[in-house]
Amino acid sequence: MLPPSSALAEPRAYRVASASEGSKAEAAVAFSLGTHTQTAQEIHGQVTLDPTTLASASGTVVVPIAGIHGDGGTRDCHMREALGLDYVREHVCDGQDRLPATGPDSIAFPEIRLDVLSAKPLDDLALLDAEKPVRVELEARWTIHGVAHSTRELTRALRDGAGFHVRGRSTVVLADHRVVVKPIKILFSEIKVADAVTVTYDLRLVPASP
Repeated sequence: MLPPSSALAEPRAYRVASASEGSKAEAAVAFSLGTHTQTAQEIHGQVTLDPTTLASASGTVVVPIAGIHGDGGTRDCHMREALGLDYVREHVCDGQDRLPATGPDSIAFPEIRLDVLSAKPLDDLALLDAEKPVRVELEARWTIHGVAHSTRELTRALRDGAGFHVRGRSTVVLADHRVVVKPIKILFSEIKVADAVTVTYDLRLVPASP
């Protein structure tokens, strides 16, 4: 059984560890010829939660789109176009797969945000002390391309020393955020990207202060 609300401890602040410290996030993007994986090499943010009950959760995880990388080529630049520009028209990536640093073709929306609004543990919290994961349902909000969309996230929390690992998988529908990836033409074929993107993450939460 879950502890009663009267047993709640004080919520604590946790820093979202960087990718070099163990946090991971990637997106699997389906397109006409297969699947392309984009990996977040920059992640930061802060979350507040009750470490005893996994309740009273709130906070934000941020991924700068400049820190999302796949093969490092044209597809990466097209991804930054779709997520970062505030209009839809022909591709503006240059010959070095770069976007202009300033002007109307520069990035207007530089980051992806996942805001945690609340949390509801679904399993016996004694599993944490047994070094086993606990399922937690989050009320959350994705902000992509400047457009916010609320959702529910099913995650698994696992105690990691004084902190936690939080793992989850989401389906992000690009149309919900008015994201349009312009197709490209190869010979006589037009290569298109699917509207649903699968995002997986394993976020390492460490105490924000000793």
